[in-house]
Amino acid sequence: MRDHVENNDVPVRNSANIQRELAENGFVVVRNVLTSDQVSALRQSVRNHLKSAGWYNYGGKFQVQAMHSVPDVGRIITTDRVLDLLEDITSPNKVVLTRECDIMMNTTSTWHKDITQHPIVDGNRVFEDETFRVYKAAFYLQDQDEASRATLKVRPRSHRMKDGTEMPVEPAAVRAGDAVVFDIRIDHVGQFPSLSDKLMRRGFEKIGPRLNVDPQKAFSKARALLRRSHPHGPDRMAIFMTFGPSHEWTRAYASACEQLHAPVDASMNPDVMAHLAARGVSVL
Repeated sequence: MRDHVENNDVPVRNSANIQRELAENGFVVVRNVLTSDQVSALRQSVRNHLKSAGWYNYGGKFQVQAMHSVPDVGRIITTDRVLDLLEDITSPNKVVLTRECDIMMNTTSTWHKDITQHPIVDGNRVFEDETFRVYKAAFYLQDQDEASRATLKVRPRSHRMKDGTEMPVEPAAVRAGDAVVFDIRIDHVGQFPSLSDKLMRRGFEKIGPRLNVDPQKAFSKARALLRRSHPHGPDRMAIFMTFGPSHEWTRAYASACEQLHAPVDASMNPDVMAHLAARGVSVL
């Protein structure tokens, strides 16, 4: 496992190594980017927010543009320790954040590339252009070892391929507070749905319209009830922060996201915006 760390507290600041891993393999794991206190605060904030807000989908709940809609998320993932990492990655360019910052709880997933969900793919150009450097920093708020169903899986080097399905799979095992940074073109998957998940989802998709029930909401609530009645570990929570260098590709991705998501009815905290401005970090 690729692991950039000198001790149990401070992530290595070696931008050359991190940039090389991202260029060659499409992902990198950096240890201890968030402190345990920050992880605890984020878990509480994510849980509280998603109790009454967000959307039901993929068997769980999620919220887009969370830096704006969840104050603790905006505050914690723009601290100096996080921004130092982002600067390591985009150097020598300035860091640009997009409004795309998703929080998710107990969602399931299948193999996909984030780039194909957005209308900026131009044939193979997006996979061939070496100047493309748009990334997500994923912060998982619980430990996820190599054998866990919850662990993010990637196909290294598939970020330079339109179809990477033949590439070998590698789990990105983390402890709470680590960051998995990945090129948005890489093939990746989070927690696969179980057989019971698939059966429940299909069932609700069939009967939901007849009963005037949102099948995604019903499916997600059913999974939540099962988790409470048969507990098997903490709620699976993650934050996905999208960023890149000050470059046309980053701006194109941010513009495409605006076409997909209506802006949330919230503004980023003024203190956070002032801190970002002082660091020379812009938000598209």
